[in-house]
Amino acid sequence: MHKQGIIRGALAVLWIGLGCFLFVTYRGHTVLVDNRNLEEPAIRASDMITVSIDGGKGVEFFRGDRERFSVTGSKHRINVDFTDGTPPFEGVFTVGIKDDMYLLSIPKMTHNIEPFIEVFRTVQEQRTPEPEELPADEEPFEGGAVWG
Repeated sequence: MHKQGIIRGALAVLWIGLGCFLFVTYRGHTVLVDNRNLEEPAIRASDMITVSIDGGKGVEFFRGDRERFSVTGSKHRINVDFTDGTPPFEGVFTVGIKDDMYLLSIPKMTHNIEPFIEVFRTVQEQRTPEPEELPADEEPFEGGAVWG
């Protein structure tokens, strides 16, 4: 019986390890690729580029564009082809396990400005109800339905 318990324990550890490995390897993320001008330092984004991640289909970007890429895993290869005669750029970036969405700046990456990739969080706007504007001679209605 003791030998059977050891085998069961080893199988449980193996399954847990396999589950962790698959989670880390195939964890999906969203990467927002940004081709916008930088204010500080003042860098102008390229007029038109083609970006591909992990050998996927290239997506055309104009200055000011932002596109969404879905990736799996943590380490990724990016290729940027320029239309202005600049040599192609190849780089590598990694994303963490914890967060779901990242923002990658092409101008920062191609100019070696850190951090060129950062966690992207959406901000929930607090909505305050606007007071309804009524004409000056009309008062708000308070009460039940009016029939007539």
